[in-house]
Amino acid sequence: MFGPLQKLVQGALAPGANEQDEATRLRLATAVLLLEAAHADSEFSDEERTTVTRLLQARFALDAAATEALMATAEQARWESGDLYQFARQLNESFPLPRKLAVAELLWEVVLGDGVLEAHEDALMHKVGNLLGIRHEDLMSLKRKVRGRSGA
Repeated sequence: MFGPLQKLVQGALAPGANEQDEATRLRLATAVLLLEAAHADSEFSDEERTTVTRLLQARFALDAAATEALMATAEQARWESGDLYQFARQLNESFPLPRKLAVAELLWEVVLGDGVLEAHEDALMHKVGNLLGIRHEDLMSLKRKVRGRSGA
């Protein structure tokens, strides 16, 4: 990792990092996972961008400018990192199960947003669920819940 992302992550992990640093790091990790889910089918449409933006704004109560900044930082972090393990690990270590389930629900909203669940999207969801320590039954329950809301 280089540049602003490295400074952000290192600052949040440094001894004495405050709650605001931690919150920023967790928002970034969540955003990276949402972008990874949006890119899972090798397409990142305007509709998917809108969905991810809407979910981040609602989840973290961000204004448009803060959401755009988070999206830009998350896109850079996703590109620089090459894997999602570090981001899933951050969430796994910092969030209690209900918050992890909330993140998984957001991820399902992204992958099911186009009405089609491709095999690699499903595989990604299982991988992230495993990394977050979410039981398979809970992951499938969230999938059904999101499908029921969206009619997918």
